Amino acid sequence: MKSSTISNLPCNVLDKILGSLPLKDAVKTSILSKDWRYKWVTRAELDFRSEFFTSFNDNQEAKKIIYQVLRLHQGPVLKFTLQHPNLICYRDIYNWMLFLSKKNVQELTLQIFTGNKYHLPSYLFTFQQLRHLDLDMCFFHPPPDFKGFAKLISINLQHVIFDPTIFRNLITKCPLLESLMLTRCTTFDVLEIDAPNLKCFDFLGTSKFICFKNVPMLKTVDVCLNRILMDTSTFCSNLTKFFHFMPSLEELELGGSSLEYLNMGGIPENPPAALNNVKSLCISDMSFRNVEEVSSAVYLITSCPKLQELTIECEAVGIVVEPVIQFLRAKAISCGAMKLLKNVEMRYFIGFEMEIEFVKFILASAPVLKEIFIWSSGQFHRGTQMMDEIKQFHRESPNVRFKFEEM
Repeated sequence: MKSSTISNLPCNVLDKILGSLPLKDAVKTSILSKDWRYKWVTRAELDFRSEFFTSFNDNQEAKKIIYQVLRLHQGPVLKFTLQHPNLICYRDIYNWMLFLSKKNVQELTLQIFTGNKYHLPSYLFTFQQLRHLDLDMCFFHPPPDFKGFAKLISINLQHVIFDPTIFRNLITKCPLLESLMLTRCTTFDVLEIDAPNLKCFDFLGTSKFICFKNVPMLKTVDVCLNRILMDTSTFCSNLTKFFHFMPSLEELELGGSSLEYLNMGGIPENPPAALNNVKSLCISDMSFRNVEEVSSAVYLITSCPKLQELTIECEAVGIVVEPVIQFLRAKAISCGAMKLLKNVEMRYFIGFEMEIEFVKFILASAPVLKEIFIWSSGQFHRGTQMMDEIKQFHRESPNVRFKFEEM
């Protein structure tokens, strides 16, 4: 198709065509004809990912192109992405945020891996149209007069340093927030989530105390706690605190020392109401050497009346722990609470006796179980022979399919 023919297309079609091209290719369309010389300058998405930089000899050349693109750009920039290691100095970030502060940015991603964290320019906190924010390796310190991001829907912070009090205020000043992801950020003494529209929460890091205070819409929770700085001075069950008010919870994933944390203060007799609607449960780093962790896992599994999907990632074990075995045998005899459980996946399965007893417990407690999938990382003891033995265990469901895979 000739450029003159393309030029006759409606503006919205041309914008869509240019928007689907990598930025560098979109800029190259300026050589097609005089009519096309500046068509790319209204592009609403500016994407400077690693792929953008691979075609340049050095970062200085790439930075010159970025400055030129920003200087010539016209209209709003709805989405801006900068993702590259060892790229820039603070002055560049400052200048680019100043430019973007006048462009009604809705989605902003800054993933700059320089080895040293940098302070976010104050201009970023004036982005009142911002809906999605993704930051990595920086200091997050809003100015005193910061009133929040009124339209923010999602925030993803990785290796970001901030004052916990300021962060808590930030969440309350983002009334539309639906997704919150924190990965290896500041250590929290207290992590209290008060976000009435929050639907998804993902946390990997360290906190002594976690409480979901006001999250009526929260559907998905993924928490992986580091095995340090645990709070042992609890006066009531952490299970009660953690599941304070989550009436919409459907998907729960726990890892690290999360089970150990939830066990602190004891396990309450009555399960938290927040577990009533959980349909999917994943427990990673499951230590079958620790009877407290195993008891917490069993408590969660049997306290979710609507549970349908269960995933267990086994942590390597090298010794037989008799209290765990006795606990699981007792549960296998007395428990039949998993009335809706359909699919179970056991990852990194080795075949030690504690793991085998856990499988027995599942089979004896799930009357509608359809499939149990066991996969090993190559250390599975006795392989297919072990699976043949597992198939002989008592099971409540007559139609269970057994799958085994060695990775």
